[in-house]
Amino acid sequence: MKSRFLGIISFFILLIICIAGFYLNATSEEKTETPPTPQKETSKESRVDEQMFEAIFARIKEDYVEPVTDEKLLEGALTGMLSALDPHSTYLVPEEYEELKMNTKGAHFGGLGLEVVMENGLVKIIAPIDDTPAHKEGLQSGDLIVGINKKPIIGMSLLDAVDLMRGKPGTKVRLHIKREGRDVFEKVLTRATIQPKVVKWRAEGNVGYIRIATFTDENSTKLVKEAALGLKKQLGDKLEGVVIDVRNNPGGLFDTAIGVSNLFLKKGEEIVSIKGRNPKMDTHIPADNQDILKGLPIVVLINGGTASSSEILAGALRDNHRAIVVGTKSFGKGSVQAVLPLTNGGALKLTIARYYTPAGVSIQAKGIEPDISVEQAIAKLENIDEKDRIHEGDIKGALDTKEPTKNKDLKKEELENANEALGFSQMDKKKEIEDYQLMRALDIVRTMFLTEKFALKEKVCR
Repeated sequence: MKSRFLGIISFFILLIICIAGFYLNATSEEKTETPPTPQKETSKESRVDEQMFEAIFARIKEDYVEPVTDEKLLEGALTGMLSALDPHSTYLVPEEYEELKMNTKGAHFGGLGLEVVMENGLVKIIAPIDDTPAHKEGLQSGDLIVGINKKPIIGMSLLDAVDLMRGKPGTKVRLHIKREGRDVFEKVLTRATIQPKVVKWRAEGNVGYIRIATFTDENSTKLVKEAALGLKKQLGDKLEGVVIDVRNNPGGLFDTAIGVSNLFLKKGEEIVSIKGRNPKMDTHIPADNQDILKGLPIVVLINGGTASSSEILAGALRDNHRAIVVGTKSFGKGSVQAVLPLTNGGALKLTIARYYTPAGVSIQAKGIEPDISVEQAIAKLENIDEKDRIHEGDIKGALDTKEPTKNKDLKKEELENANEALGFSQMDKKKEIEDYQLMRALDIVRTMFLTEKFALKEKVCR
C-alpha cells in the first residue's frame, strides 16, 4: 500500500513538472511549440507542501466517513489544481475527453442543444445551438441552470449535469433557469437528435448571408468556403457583399478560426498572434490564401455570445480593414487552451497563451467593441439589453479582468427613424421585427457597395 501511495504522489508531482512536455504531441487549439520547463531545485517550502499533501491524502484515506479510492482523490486534486488557475483550465475525465473528441467530429446525439460550462457550482449557458430545442424555447447566453428535473445542480459535476439533459429523442426534461433580473423559472424541453448545422447561407436580395453557428466542427472551413462560392454562383455579378453572422457562436477549434479567416484575407495579412509565458512561444500567423470574395464588402455580425474563435475571425477581418463589425460587444475570451492527453484516457485542458488581433490588441476580458453598435430591437422601440449578458470579464478568476466598458444604447430617435424608413407606423408597433441587427447589417453592406461603386466610377471619369 505504501509503495502504491508513493507512486501516486510521484505521478502527481511529475505531472506538474512535465506538463510542457505534452505540448508537442497534444491535440490542441493551436500548434505552438512549447520549450521545456527548466528544472529547479526543490525548496524547503515545496518539500513542506508535498508533505502536507501527503498528510492530507493519508488522513482522508484513513478517516473519511466512507471508503474512497486513490483514483477519485487524484482526480479531485487535478480538478482543484486546474480550476484554481482560470475558468477554462480543467481536468477532463476519460468520458469528458471522449465527448470533446466526438464534438469535433460532428457527432450526433440526443439532447437539448446547449454549449455549457460549469461556473460557481452552476451550469452556465454560453450559447444555444441553432435550430435545437434550447434555441426554439428561448434559452439565452448567460442563463444559469440551477436544477434539472427538480434535482439541484449544486454538488453535480458538469458531466453529471450533461448526462441528465441528454437522453432519448422525444422525451422531456425540466430545466430550472435563473436569468438576470428574473426569479427562477422553469422550461420543459423535448429532447431531439442534435445534428448541428454548422453553416447556413442564403441570398438576401443581392447580399449574401453566411451564418456560422460554431467552430467546433473540423469541417467548418470547408463549409464556409462552399457557402461563399455558392453565393457567387447564385448571384454572379449581382453579388454586392456578404454578412457573416457569428452571434452566439461560442467558438471552438483555433485552427478552424484560422482557416475561415484565411478565406477572406490577402496572402501575407496577419490573422492573429499568440503570446505565451515564454517569448519563444510567440507566434504570428499570416494568411496564405487569396480573398475568395475579391474585395466585396463584408460585415461581421457579433453579440455578447460571440466568443473565442469567432472573435479571432471578427478581429482579423476588422484590423485588416476587410470588414466592418456590427452588433454589440463580444464575450471577450482571448486565451488559448491546449488539450493534453493523459495515459489514463483523460486529458488536461490548460490555458497556455493569449491571442492578439492583428492590431496587437488582446480582447481577453474586454471583448471586441463593434464599429457600429446596434442593439437587437423590436418595432415597439424596446431594446433587448445586451448589457446584462455575462461576459468573460464577469467570470470569477478570468484572466486580465478589468472594469468592463459599456456601449452606448442606440438612441430611441434612431430606432424610431429606422422603423419609419422600414415602413412601420405607430399602428404596427406590436409587430416584431424578426432580426433588427441583421436588417441593419444588410443595409450597411449595400451602402458600402454603393459607396465603393461610385468612388470607382468617379476615379474612372477623372
